[in-house]
Amino acid sequence: MQPFAALTPAQFFQQNAFTHPESFLCGNTISTGNPANGPLAGMEQMPDYDNHEGVFFRADAESSCLFFAFIHHTNRGQAQGGTRFFSYETMQDLLSDGLRLSKAMSEKCAVAGLWWGGGKSIICPVGFSIKDATPERRKVIFANFGKFIASLHGAYVAAEDMNTTPEDMQTILSQNRFVTCIPKTAGGSGNPSPFTAEGVFKSMLATARVLEGKSDLSGMSVSIQGLGNVGGALARYVLESGVSRLYVTDLMQERMEQVKSWAPDVVEIVSSKEALLSQPCDIFAPCAGGKVIDDQTIQWLKCRYVIGAANNQLERPERHAAMLHAKGILYLPDFFINRMGIINCANEQYGWLETTLQEEVVKIYEDTVHLLEESRSRNISPQEMAMIQAGEAMKKMHPIWPGRGKQLIQKAANERL
Repeated sequence: MQPFAALTPAQFFQQNAFTHPESFLCGNTISTGNPANGPLAGMEQMPDYDNHEGVFFRADAESSCLFFAFIHHTNRGQAQGGTRFFSYETMQDLLSDGLRLSKAMSEKCAVAGLWWGGGKSIICPVGFSIKDATPERRKVIFANFGKFIASLHGAYVAAEDMNTTPEDMQTILSQNRFVTCIPKTAGGSGNPSPFTAEGVFKSMLATARVLEGKSDLSGMSVSIQGLGNVGGALARYVLESGVSRLYVTDLMQERMEQVKSWAPDVVEIVSSKEALLSQPCDIFAPCAGGKVIDDQTIQWLKCRYVIGAANNQLERPERHAAMLHAKGILYLPDFFINRMGIINCANEQYGWLETTLQEEVVKIYEDTVHLLEESRSRNISPQEMAMIQAGEAMKKMHPIWPGRGKQLIQKAANERL
């Protein structure tokens, strides 16, 4: 086990805030040497590491937060991905989440045809809870995080994610220009959640067309886990499409009651995630945290399709995609169908046009139809087919700045030696 694996973030912070307030670990594609016995030594042995090009962290004493930036792959361009403000029980949990999310962003940007690589960042509070962060404290946290991102020289570009807002992104913008999802009033794209929800819904419609011979979801039953910005919007779409029954669960009772008020005779509130996973339905849509599908929960599932917006839905993607396939449950890869979020904000530097986004929503429908037809013709799962497509696309170099991402990573790493 790696030295840091069993530590809590608070313990890791205390060990490093004053002795190693900043450090990094680079993969073998970067020529810079890694710090000897650095705080992240051994991370490359983690199952989720997948030869990341760079992982950088800062223990920020002023804000009492750990800042992490994970950069997976930059052939297609600088790493792009959301900034997650989240508390973790152990450093193993934090690093595993960041590594998996970063890798998924490489795949997502690739299948979306974006000239971006994959990355993710995490802000982990130490000694306080996120709900207790006042607006003034958030300003300090995100301004300091913006300085951290500036020190990477553009190797990673931040975006809105779990527990962060366009206003937080604007605070990051006050310290550097490597951020997206800023408010529309500042020339950005704002909250991408509605477009993410629409993209997932279009994937449901594509599945209904290819496998049910239907143009909508009429007569079908859907279960949605998580009714936040994306899950709530998705619930509206499926209700408007004529589902016979919508089962919902969320940690917040008021969210469930609100959705039920839209269609009292159709919506049924389910008491827990576990109960929802066991609920017979046509489509199960995970729209909350990751790793919801594992060895145990696969045995509970009584759905025919898994089509949801959550990132990293499968605890072990290859293993659990194969298990779902063997059980006769079709799983649409999350990185393939929830990509509208990154599409919404990725090209802000060229100006934001809603018409372009509507074209991309249509493309998700068409791409999902093709994915289903191609995977069926090859007798492989959609997950396998999507990974083949992503792998091929990730080999392509940025047409204008080939190798730029690795050069920026090396520069940031050299400055920390």
